[in-house]
Amino acid sequence: MLTTIIILVTCVLISSFAAFMKNKYVAEIETIQTCPNNFQMETPITNLKLSRYNRTQKALSYDFTYLRPLDEKVGGAVSADRWGDGGWINIPFLGFQPYICRYMLRFLRSVWVPFYENVGVAHPDRCPIPPGKYSLKNYSMDSTGINIPFFSGRFRFTSTFQDVDTKENIVCIIYVIKITEMF
Repeated sequence: MLTTIIILVTCVLISSFAAFMKNKYVAEIETIQTCPNNFQMETPITNLKLSRYNRTQKALSYDFTYLRPLDEKVGGAVSADRWGDGGWINIPFLGFQPYICRYMLRFLRSVWVPFYENVGVAHPDRCPIPPGKYSLKNYSMDSTGINIPFFSGRFRFTSTFQDVDTKENIVCIIYVIKITEMF
């Protein structure tokens, strides 16, 4: 779900710009947390757990229930902040995209489909994603060899799905990621 947005954006950056990058980067997910108003949202995330799988991989697990389909009425966005000067500084990233399911299948299919396969969606390669109870279990997140046109530092990514008409958040999750350039 929201993990998919972060992973998908990273994959697009990797594939689009790898030819231009001379250095490799390691992205380590430091923490994952729900947004402060998680339990007031339509789809609260529960049982959130990030665990180390091995030296280079972490595994993510959590539960969520979609009360409605992820159809043309659900959009999504990712905001990014960089740690600096003792606080978080906003940087432009991925603005609101209407019909997030179609957008992700079109541009980030290689991450969207495996994510929804992991949670048990019967046809993760089609929109809409149906309502239902879902569990992400030990979703592997490898942080080695990322070739992205980014810079080292600590970043906070906030991923949201929103109602297209009201712009109210349906679900929200926050990742803090440390990116280190490898020389």
